[in-house]
Amino acid sequence: MRISSFLFFTFIPLITITTTCNAKQYKTTVAILGAGAAGISAASRLDQKGETDFLIIDAQSFIGGRVQHQAFGYKSVELGANWIYGKGTNPIYKLASRHGLITTPNDKRDVVYYDTYGPVTTQVGHELTDIFEQVMEDMVLYAEDRLSRNQVDLSSRTALRMLDWQPDTPLKSAVEYFAIDWELAEPAEVASLDYATGTRDMTVGTFPFGNEFVIDYRGFNYILQQEASRYLRDDEDDRLLLNTLVTHIDYSNDDGLVKIKTNNSHEIIANYVICTFSLGVLQSDLVQFIPKLPEWKKEALYSFHMTTYTKIFMRFDHQFWGDWQFALYADNNRTKHDHGYTVWQNLNAPGYFSLLQGKNEQDHILMVTVTYKDAERIERMADTEIIDEIMVVLKKMFPDTTIPRPLEILVPRWHNNPLFRGSYSNWPIGMLTEHHDNLRAPLPASSTRPRIWFSGEAMSEDYGYLHGAWTEGIATANKILDCIHDQCPRQEYHDTITGCGNNPSFKFLNNKNKKYTHPSFSTSNLSASVSLKFHRQV
Repeated sequence: MRISSFLFFTFIPLITITTTCNAKQYKTTVAILGAGAAGISAASRLDQKGETDFLIIDAQSFIGGRVQHQAFGYKSVELGANWIYGKGTNPIYKLASRHGLITTPNDKRDVVYYDTYGPVTTQVGHELTDIFEQVMEDMVLYAEDRLSRNQVDLSSRTALRMLDWQPDTPLKSAVEYFAIDWELAEPAEVASLDYATGTRDMTVGTFPFGNEFVIDYRGFNYILQQEASRYLRDDEDDRLLLNTLVTHIDYSNDDGLVKIKTNNSHEIIANYVICTFSLGVLQSDLVQFIPKLPEWKKEALYSFHMTTYTKIFMRFDHQFWGDWQFALYADNNRTKHDHGYTVWQNLNAPGYFSLLQGKNEQDHILMVTVTYKDAERIERMADTEIIDEIMVVLKKMFPDTTIPRPLEILVPRWHNNPLFRGSYSNWPIGMLTEHHDNLRAPLPASSTRPRIWFSGEAMSEDYGYLHGAWTEGIATANKILDCIHDQCPRQEYHDTITGCGNNPSFKFLNNKNKKYTHPSFSTSNLSASVSLKFHRQV
């Protein structure tokens, strides 16, 4: 990579100010836009294969992307990604093991239930949870059967109704929220059956042996920073450009080179670009592409959803709740899908922060998660207003307890953050696999040697997951290596997507939603537990 410096002058009318700065021009083989999981894994793969002429650019002051943490009391809490979804061959689990990341098992069965009158009998809640788990398993079979018949996708809400499930009590609504909204960050009304709730990821997961919750004081992004240190010499390595916001990406040049401009007047000239910007950024006007993105690319970007998943942390002067991991709050006055403060987590549960606490470092931390439109609403509120709302809920959950006001509150605001515009992606009703092909397709798509390659969790077969971002970064780097050393692999894209002739079979991850040879599924063939679900009113 070659760097040249020059003086840059800015003239402002009326007030003449001459600004002299060290604007630089960088020339590199591969420019990697974003230092999150996809960017770091892509650079790692390039380095492993001997391609060391790359430049990583990120607007933040640290490596991690949406994997970031913040000190809270004596602890460190994860603002974004927090879970390792499965072990086995999960690459994130392997990284965590390699670098000694501190985690604890996450058990969604360790849950208690509350409504506006206080605690709900745990057995009642567990019975409803068991029923809905069966419904979720039936949804997978239902989706597979419909795919095998080439039937159109449905909203998850329609599928639930077809399976005779309705969230017609507050507790049912809370149980459904925990299984769907809390996972996808969107309600059943807008989520796809075929590619969201109807996939086996929602029931058994991609990787085995349970999920882990990160509690490491060094932060989840420690594993990404350690991986980067394997090929970056130190923080001063000139192949890492932090605090640098990309503003323009120009791929119109006849010489095939891509010219990138930044907010601090740097110019980066690259043979190839790996763009790992979040879906939310690509949907916004933060970065200008020259020429503008083609219609088929914009249609794909706008068809996919960027969700908002907001974890609210509160620190109290003492623990007034039990030792459970999770609690569900069923608001008796609300049964709609988007109903606020439903899922609570106890970060003082056995095995969580209690593992790390010295006797003079006691913190009492509750976390409540909000999603979708309620998360966007809460992001617009002041912290004091959020506390006021939460205090009302806590007083209902614990009617016989004097609830102290939190000593401190921490509210990440992902939707309003211009560097992300949300938390992670989700597949909505109406989006086809051809749209996802177009989401991933490089530019110029008609070229035998495309220059801009799109990567990250939204482009991944495992969209929405950190391990998806990591593996997609590696896959994109492999394609760039093919381009450099031989010829670029052919990337499928669709100039026009119609409703006829498309094969809706799920093609990601070795057809993880592949049709199995089972008898035709019928909603009348549900298990007895599901057919009895309306016999109990909670």
